[in-house]
Amino acid sequence: MRVRFQVRLPAGTPPGQVFLTGTPRAWSDDPRGWTFDAGDRLDADFPPGTLASLKVRLLRHDGTVTEEGDPWGGRAPAHKLVIQGDHMQADRTVTLTVAGWQDGRGGAGRPMTAAPPREEWTLAAPWGEQRVRLWWPAGTRATDLPRLLLHDGQNVFDEGPTFAGQSWHAADAAQAAADTGRPCLLVGLSVNEERSRRYLPFAVHLNGHRPGADEYLNWIARTLMPALDRRFGTVGAGRTALAGSSFGGHVTLYGGLRDPGRYGTLGVFSPSLWPADHALPRWVAARADPAARVWLDAGDHEGDTLTDSARSVQDVRQLGEALHGRVREVHFSVGAGHWHDETAWKERFPAFLAWWLGGLPG
Repeated sequence: MRVRFQVRLPAGTPPGQVFLTGTPRAWSDDPRGWTFDAGDRLDADFPPGTLASLKVRLLRHDGTVTEEGDPWGGRAPAHKLVIQGDHMQADRTVTLTVAGWQDGRGGAGRPMTAAPPREEWTLAAPWGEQRVRLWWPAGTRATDLPRLLLHDGQNVFDEGPTFAGQSWHAADAAQAAADTGRPCLLVGLSVNEERSRRYLPFAVHLNGHRPGADEYLNWIARTLMPALDRRFGTVGAGRTALAGSSFGGHVTLYGGLRDPGRYGTLGVFSPSLWPADHALPRWVAARADPAARVWLDAGDHEGDTLTDSARSVQDVRQLGEALHGRVREVHFSVGAGHWHDETAWKERFPAFLAWWLGGLPG
């Protein structure tokens, strides 16, 4: 199917070639064949069933490439395009509005729309200093609350430190739960460029064949959790949850089943199961934690095509089926129209909170 793109550029855009990149091009910086013409138009063909994440980039005259950004010079969310599978569907026009260009500001000054953490720690870790972001409900004693440890802590609260200016709005969702009598303590663990090493327990090229998930999980057990106990009081495993998305979902499921009895609930959002030729599902097949509750979910737009996405959903569904009888409970759900991003996880997080907090021991 042919799509005509019309791009709207911000005032002051530097001279150069404006072009389109994204998942159909493996995010290539080569503008050839994908450059907008003098009328800011570009025609491109996509196979039916394509799910495309797209960005506008600029090849400057000095040879450097700059990607579109938000008005504060930070990263911007990708434009999303769905090509339905109907071969008879008419051609279409898509307008792409570029809010700004990424620059040295990196999003500084971006206004917050989500609640920030209440307290931040820096704890020593084998990889250096580890940032810990903490939140608890207004008007609530922070001690003895059920505890949720969240991977990718830079993405869960306010948008300031996030990857693309999108967050889970976790504190807002948790405050709403507290307002119904279900308070909890949120603990966000930020991660840096070593995310693939920290979260993947198997040796793959993404972590330089030096997996660090066991080191990370040991640090949580031996350093973080005692520090939380000292500050907020000790809570049992049944009132402690571990959660994350994508690679964070991967390490959540691995960590929970590696150490049965440590976490009462595992929140596994859109787990990336493909690393090391689907090593995690094979590893899980020999593991159990009869006391654990497991939340598993996936969006139905998380692949490069609708077919790939359906296959990915089925992989997660089968993982849940394999866990039945080896954990206390499995909850599986699919986010309709959800992509693999913070916007989708933000939408599903309140339902996870209600399910987790509603199933806590008294």
